[in-house]
Amino acid sequence: MSRNDADWVAWTREHRVAYELAPLLETRGGDKVQAGFTLSLYAAAPMDKAAGAERQEAGRQLWDELKALAEAAVPAAERTARVELDPPRTAYLRPENEFKPEVGLTWRIFHPGEPAPVTAEDRDRLSGLEKRLAALGLKRGRW
Repeated sequence: MSRNDADWVAWTREHRVAYELAPLLETRGGDKVQAGFTLSLYAAAPMDKAAGAERQEAGRQLWDELKALAEAAVPAAERTARVELDPPRTAYLRPENEFKPEVGLTWRIFHPGEPAPVTAEDRDRLSGLEKRLAALGLKRGRW
């Protein structure tokens, strides 16, 4: 289903979607180097569904929607970095959200070519991403 920005804002409010941006560190030659960033999206888990298969399916659908939201925030044609999607996990319990169950999705963001350390310019570009996420109704940290 294709959504416009207003639809995404309503959806993110309904599902209490929050995001986190964090440095992605690697060890190179014994030194820690920031190789990129992680962008994680979190939505309230579908606890209104019956435990078991029904809730698991609702969680999978929610994860798919989070993936579509991330794609809407940064369409492939507009990307200047390489992204890798982490495999789905069952649930997240974050202190930022009082350990309430959430469905999460994490992208690892790197330079498009050879691995290279993050630059000040890379960090500056993140402000544009954060503005785009805010325009889609996401809150940083928690709802």
